[in-house]
Amino acid sequence: MKRFCFFFVVIAFALVVRAADKDTSVLLEELDRTIAEGRKYMVIRQAEISGMKSKLRHAATDEERYELMGKLREAYRSFDIDSALYFSVEKLEVAKRMGRRDYIADARMNMAEMSGMQGMYKEALDYIDGVSKDDLNAYQIEYYYHVYRMVYGLMTDNCSNAAAKKHYFDMTDRYRDSILLVNTPSSFNYLIVKADKDNVHKRFDEAIKALNEAYPKFNDIHDKALLDYSLAMSYAGKGDVENEKRHLIMSSINDLKSGIREYTSLRMLAVLLYNEGDISRAYAYMTRCMDDAAACNSLWRIYEVQKAFPIINKAYHHQLDRQRRLIVCSLIFIILLTLFLAIAIILIKKQMRKVSAATRLAQEANVRLKELNRELAESSRIKEEYIAHYIDQCSLYIDKMDKYRKHLQKVASKGKAADLYDEIRSTSFIDNELKDFYAHFDDSFLKLFPNFVEEFNNLLQPEFRTHLKPGEKLNTELRIFALVRLGISSSTKIAHFLRYSVTTIYNYRVKFRNGAIGDREKFDDEVMKIGLVEDDGSIDDEKHD
Repeated sequence: MKRFCFFFVVIAFALVVRAADKDTSVLLEELDRTIAEGRKYMVIRQAEISGMKSKLRHAATDEERYELMGKLREAYRSFDIDSALYFSVEKLEVAKRMGRRDYIADARMNMAEMSGMQGMYKEALDYIDGVSKDDLNAYQIEYYYHVYRMVYGLMTDNCSNAAAKKHYFDMTDRYRDSILLVNTPSSFNYLIVKADKDNVHKRFDEAIKALNEAYPKFNDIHDKALLDYSLAMSYAGKGDVENEKRHLIMSSINDLKSGIREYTSLRMLAVLLYNEGDISRAYAYMTRCMDDAAACNSLWRIYEVQKAFPIINKAYHHQLDRQRRLIVCSLIFIILLTLFLAIAIILIKKQMRKVSAATRLAQEANVRLKELNRELAESSRIKEEYIAHYIDQCSLYIDKMDKYRKHLQKVASKGKAADLYDEIRSTSFIDNELKDFYAHFDDSFLKLFPNFVEEFNNLLQPEFRTHLKPGEKLNTELRIFALVRLGISSSTKIAHFLRYSVTTIYNYRVKFRNGAIGDREKFDDEVMKIGLVEDDGSIDDEKHD
């Protein structure tokens, strides 16, 4: 059970932290938008001031002028201290003209407050020391203590002498107590000053409790800014950085939306973000603080900003330098990568051209290989046919020669020398054998190439085509090109085979070449293609099955 409870607490804590981180992130985005829209709020403040100045120009009485000058002084108080001091002085002149001691005292306190905000502490004390409390009403008494507390508080913050610093601190604490005495505990001023006192004396939980309880009661945007600032100081004292940051952000948003230029929260938030490593935001916020402090002419705020701004500015520019170096390195890398890719593309293209050329050569070699395979298949087919045929022919001729030998032997045994001589001189035996040989040749060839005559004539012009006599299978011209088709290209061998002269064979071949439909020089090549074996092993012959 204890383990379960512990586990539940850890999970709940993690969820709370995550929600707080998300809340802070959303608030920072809102602050960024508020800064980006800063001109809008300044325009609103300037429009209000312009309206009051217009009324001042048309004021009919000193009383009315005094009241409007007081409002202008208040409007300029955290916007333009020079102008606020100017209207404080003008207010004093009108008060003197009216002879109102309470008005004169109020104007002198205004001048003291503005002088203190400009860092002129001696002048501020001179103005406030010249005010008699007897001339002040209840509201002015509180304001009187407020000016003293503010001036001594600024002197405490900007004093380096320990003894003097201790004196100013005590004076600040004394006037803080005086403010609490003249305010009711339910008032806003009492709440803020009491929280300030609690924070100074490290009673942070007490301050947080009081501020959180009172927070929903006040709706004025400037009051909210002061409440959030006081809460941020309480959480800072406790070391609760996350809550300190959250309230500084909210205080900064409300300060900027109030259209003021004199504030503290945004500067402190910038320092906090710098410590967390968010250099870009810290620089942007501190730059805005510096611009506003300079425009407001608040020497006190300018001094505060100047203490932290150089460090943040240096870190920001170091960050920019690192980013620039990173960008330069990235560009160099991209350029080198581009060059590498360009070189790679060029090499790939070269390789692709080589591969393409090799592929083309391979395709050509493949085509040639197929042609050789066809020729080899054709040659093998012809050889198979003719080997079988001529084995039979040789056997037949051996039998015939043996019979012819026996016939001559009989003639010789009869002693008839004249008859034997006549037999030997006769060519009838050879002629009959040649006739049978050519008939066998024609049959064997046409068995291999049954459409030879038709395809051969298709290679010739009509007037050169050969026509067979009735009963003829091949004639002499066809036998010549039948031998060519079988691969015998020598006219001498053809002449020997057909028992003709070489000249006769040559003339026949020339005659048909001249009658070719296509290129005469390629006529023999076309003859060689008659009846070629196709890739699938079939014969290119429509009538051959």
